[in-house]
Amino acid sequence: MNKRNQLRLLTLGGALAPLSAMAHTGHEVAGFFQGLVHPLSGADHLLVMLAVGLLAVGQTGEKARDMTRRTRIAVPAAFLLAMVAGTLLAIAGLAVPFVEQGIVVSVIAAGGLLALAVRFSLVAGVAVASVFALFHGLAHGAELPLAAQPVAYIAGFLITTSALLVAGTRLGQLADSYSMGLISRLAGVAVAAFGVLAAV
Repeated sequence: MNKRNQLRLLTLGGALAPLSAMAHTGHEVAGFFQGLVHPLSGADHLLVMLAVGLLAVGQTGEKARDMTRRTRIAVPAAFLLAMVAGTLLAIAGLAVPFVEQGIVVSVIAAGGLLALAVRFSLVAGVAVASVFALFHGLAHGAELPLAAQPVAYIAGFLITTSALLVAGTRLGQLADSYSMGLISRLAGVAVAAFGVLAAV
């Protein structure tokens, strides 16, 4: 891997560094701009979305490469759809206990799966991403009563979520192109470690 591509990886990773520990701090929610920056305001959202993007590319071998082309699209898309579903369920008044704990578990699990280089079938990958996203969507929805413009807020966080998922996928593709699976494993260790720290 040449220095230019190493710099790309470091720059992309550094640019997405979390701004605070957790995104759900009870801060005021308003509209589109707040929705746009919300996923960047806490490491829980940011790390899970990047991890899901990395997991979508985390396949090796010829047979797996064919699957990777599908998972690269299907897994992030499933995450987005499940997050919207969770948001709508929360808006509808569904009260699910332990949402914050579920988010922390999703961070630990996503990191663990990356660190262990777990291989998924397409269905399993979609299911795992959907479960992770459901908790994040429920948390988003719980904050929407504070929103002056709920539809604009949802549109904002969907745009940023999509960008983070694409960024994770791109990082995974770069690492895979240069046979640097160790990067994904180390990223997984870091994500899981953050989740454990957040849990204690």
